Amino acid sequence: MIVYEVVVSEGEYRLLSLMRDKGFREGSLEEASRVLGVDVSTLASLTMLLKDKGLIDVREVGLKKLVLTEKGLDALSRGLPEERLLNIIVEGGGLVDIGRVNDVLGSEASIAIGQARRRGLIEVSGGYVKLSVRLDEARASLETLRYSLEGCGRGVYPELQILREFKSRGLVKEVEDKVIYLRLLEDPGEILKRVKVEVSKINSEMLREGLWRRFKLRAYNVEAEPPRVYLARLHFLQEFIEMVRDIMKEMGFVEARGPIVEMELFNFDLLFQAQDHPAREIHDSLWIKAKPANIEASYGDLTARVARVHEENWGYKWSPEIASRLMLRSQTTAVSSRVLSTRPEPPIRIFTLGRVYRHDVVDATHLPEFHQLDGIEGYPGYTFRDLLGTLREISERLNLHVKFKPAYFPFTEPSVEGYVRLPNGRWLELYGAGLFRPEVLEMAGVDYPVGAWGFGIERLAAAYYGVEDIRILYAGDVRYITEFKIKSQVG
Repeated sequence: MIVYEVVVSEGEYRLLSLMRDKGFREGSLEEASRVLGVDVSTLASLTMLLKDKGLIDVREVGLKKLVLTEKGLDALSRGLPEERLLNIIVEGGGLVDIGRVNDVLGSEASIAIGQARRRGLIEVSGGYVKLSVRLDEARASLETLRYSLEGCGRGVYPELQILREFKSRGLVKEVEDKVIYLRLLEDPGEILKRVKVEVSKINSEMLREGLWRRFKLRAYNVEAEPPRVYLARLHFLQEFIEMVRDIMKEMGFVEARGPIVEMELFNFDLLFQAQDHPAREIHDSLWIKAKPANIEASYGDLTARVARVHEENWGYKWSPEIASRLMLRSQTTAVSSRVLSTRPEPPIRIFTLGRVYRHDVVDATHLPEFHQLDGIEGYPGYTFRDLLGTLREISERLNLHVKFKPAYFPFTEPSVEGYVRLPNGRWLELYGAGLFRPEVLEMAGVDYPVGAWGFGIERLAAAYYGVEDIRILYAGDVRYITEFKIKSQVG
């Protein structure tokens, strides 16, 4: 008979030694884990390796398993209906009205009475329920039933008659369970005689005692490349957002923040968008199903000015109920309008940078949820030329070439759009800007000119990085994020 040498790892050798010492030859994976003291995941990995070497047979065996249903779990938690019926009878001194049973047990009253009668524990007569056996006998009978149900929860099968009862009452069910079954093809002691352990290194004891002769050195591929380690870093979009934030602060702007769930008062009304005007549909906004706030109690003077300006200029009855409706803000200008409503002392240079939400269809230039930067600045004597100078300075700090053209926005006049050039030579609409209309400043209670602008951060980031599809900015692949070049590609 030819005895073949089998090369095993140190872990496989230890497992075979454990099987020899513990006398394990076959059984389920869970049984082997308990007997050998090896966790299931490690054991599963090692046995599959030994299977590939023809030392262990590993099979998946289908077994039926008894489990409790939700109804059965509820019966263990609150008690079987007949157990609760017994408690009601005891509370009533051994006799209880059926009406009382129905009130306490509800839909389970008939089940409880039926099961208790079938066991000969109660009698029903004249609209009353009473015990027909001694209390200790009734308790013992039901305790036996409960112990059987608890055993089912542990997978222990009860007597056939009780099992049929539990199944018919929907308390238990049998499910098919998959079990990994192991069987050594030889005695582990015999296997150990013909294995050679493969090791990755030799220590001084092996050399001194000559034990190295019993081991096989693992072969190494010295030409193999080591695994590449990707260093941690911020997502390139987040890095860009922080860069824009730093630029604004370097230019003397102070950051302001506002709520994502906003009132129409600040998102629309204070920006002079009529409540019945098509301009409200420009953003195709997302409204919140929630009780509106009481804006007249919180913003009395402000709502009075908003109502007067809207009714005088738009010629309709302004509704505080519409203005108080809640929505996901469609523009960060809502934060700017909140700032203006506090009547800040000039000069002011304020910006906000956060998420906004719209009904846009996702494509190369649109997202339904994106970041927007909004800025305002103003002081006595502030002009449209100052506004264009600020936008040009922001563009230059981002290494962007910008051009302007006249435009229309509901809350600014004059208004302008800013376009930046992409690497492919096309121009991308980026900035929307202008001087706040007198009506906006009147509602806010501000008596000096204020310039405002806003732009989508994702669009700006795409132009800055030379990316034509803004969806790339939300890439989640670690390798792509790590290798993404941060250097601006726009000249």
